[in-house]
Amino acid sequence: MISFECDYNNGAHPKVLENLVRYNDVRTTPYGFDEFSERAKERIREACGMPDAQIFFLTGGTQTNATTIDSMLYQYEGVICVETGHINVHEAGAVEFTEHKIITLPGTEGKMDPKVLDKYLDDFMHDGNNAHAVFPGLVYITFPTELGTLYTAKELDDIYRVPQQINPLSR
Repeated sequence: MISFECDYNNGAHPKVLENLVRYNDVRTTPYGFDEFSERAKERIREACGMPDAQIFFLTGGTQTNATTIDSMLYQYEGVICVETGHINVHEAGAVEFTEHKIITLPGTEGKMDPKVLDKYLDDFMHDGNNAHAVFPGLVYITFPTELGTLYTAKELDDIYRVPQQINPLSR
């Protein structure tokens, strides 16, 4: 049985454990300034093709989601996800703590339907009262979903294309 409730309550991959034992006695500077973090930062820069990128590590997924979402949105914007989405159900209000509303849409087996997203955005953009509402600024999905379902490449592409149709100057 596959469990999707949390990644903090499961064991580590054998290679991770092997390296923890191998480097257990190495004394380092903590909090991202050690030789291991520096090596990881270099690999990330290389993989992204951005040699001057500044890389900062966060302690977990909740902090990463809240920080990333907050950095991508204007103060008056919210993030759209399906009602079973991780940020809505399992992150104890972390996104709302950054003062961004989570706008939930019904999902199908945990997945966002691009037609539902399109209708929501179309209704919002044509609502003459939308100046008094939280503007949708970001679409959040998880892969796999909290229900264990997987998006196809076409489904992901279809979701991606929906907000691209909105005139960015209308924000």
